[in-house]
Amino acid sequence: MYLNDFKNAEKLFQSLLVEQPEDYILIANYANFKRKIKDFKSAVELYEISAKLSNNQNMILNDLAKSYQNIGEFEKSRKTYEKILDQNPNSIEAHISLNRFIDYSKNQDHLIIMLDLYNKLELNFNDKALICFAIGKAYEDIKNYKESFLFFKKGNELLEPSNSYNFEKELKLLKNIKKSFEILDKDINKKRFDQRKIIFICGLPRSGTTLVEQILSSHNEVIGIGEVEYLEKSINKLFIQDDKILNQILKENIDIDKNILNKMYFNYLDLYNYKSNVITDKTPHNFRWIGFIKIFFPNAKVVCCERNIKDNFLSLYKNYFASMKHMGWSFNPKNIVKYCNMYFELKKFWKKKYPNFIYQLDYDKLVVDSHNEIKKLLEFCDLSWDQKCLSHHKNSKAVINTVSIYQARKPIYSTSSNLSNLYEERLSNYFKELKL
Repeated sequence: MYLNDFKNAEKLFQSLLVEQPEDYILIANYANFKRKIKDFKSAVELYEISAKLSNNQNMILNDLAKSYQNIGEFEKSRKTYEKILDQNPNSIEAHISLNRFIDYSKNQDHLIIMLDLYNKLELNFNDKALICFAIGKAYEDIKNYKESFLFFKKGNELLEPSNSYNFEKELKLLKNIKKSFEILDKDINKKRFDQRKIIFICGLPRSGTTLVEQILSSHNEVIGIGEVEYLEKSINKLFIQDDKILNQILKENIDIDKNILNKMYFNYLDLYNYKSNVITDKTPHNFRWIGFIKIFFPNAKVVCCERNIKDNFLSLYKNYFASMKHMGWSFNPKNIVKYCNMYFELKKFWKKKYPNFIYQLDYDKLVVDSHNEIKKLLEFCDLSWDQKCLSHHKNSKAVINTVSIYQARKPIYSTSSNLSNLYEERLSNYFKELKL
């Protein structure tokens, strides 16, 4: 499986299960495989079997609960986390996951339990940070913004010393990207490419990228693959060394009709046997690679999501992101400012370089006037009107794991708009440093 030979892995699992049909560990591993290839419905069925055979072992139940979320079965996910807590009341992961489903303005029992865990249980710094973010969310639900900010701040302060995000490395890379693409011709359309169309959805994390993918993947011609590393992996392998663009190799590949980047990207996709000719890739940090997309994916569409930057900042500050590689900067408000400003600078460069290639989607307009904004989005993507895009929360296609997985299954709402105003007093010094 780790060699990405999925066909043979599938055959091996099936043959082993014929011999060992009640081996719950084998069945759980087969379910893990199904999750890896994004067949979440099959994963759920296998985890359910494994859970019964294992007498509901917590680890299997936890994977089952996550998979329920992928297919939108939130009530089953919630009940599964409650079952875990019945067996292990101190399971921090279960408490954190349950936290997403609870509106604490209606019932604060779980907040009291989390506060008790925070104050009495010996926790490692990561679990203590996680419980801080969850308590912060609970206090925000009951509109106690003083306490919510206090716990968001504690969570970030616990995590920030442990991350090793290298801003100098990032700045060096972005500087070299701009330098390399400044001298390239604006329009290069002589390359061969796969006829399948990728809609790259990018922007700052927490800018609405998951919502936009859910809307687009509701369309009958589109499938969403969530956040993947395919484009970055391919570019790093072909064109980057020591955070510098290999300009000569890039130029050589621009000047020939052979398209190795396009081919490598689709080779990754083909491992999963997607059945659609229009695919959304919702990887926020792909904004770095817009120039590469323009050259090597001539039929691609790029949608760049943006929202009220103060709200975006707050959402970054108050959420936990597991990926230290790409999100290690988010645990320090000064670094959030620095990253946002880097993003704006590069986005301006791409907009000037390729003015008609990037569609700028305004999240705040989308939540206010969804019909017209979705219509314009579909037109840009050369997609026919599909009424199902207005009911993205009913989308039966799987949502890939993301911080926004729960919100993506809800109707469009505007309650998070201008929420930053309630934290203005505490975050105003950082807001002032943001350079739009």
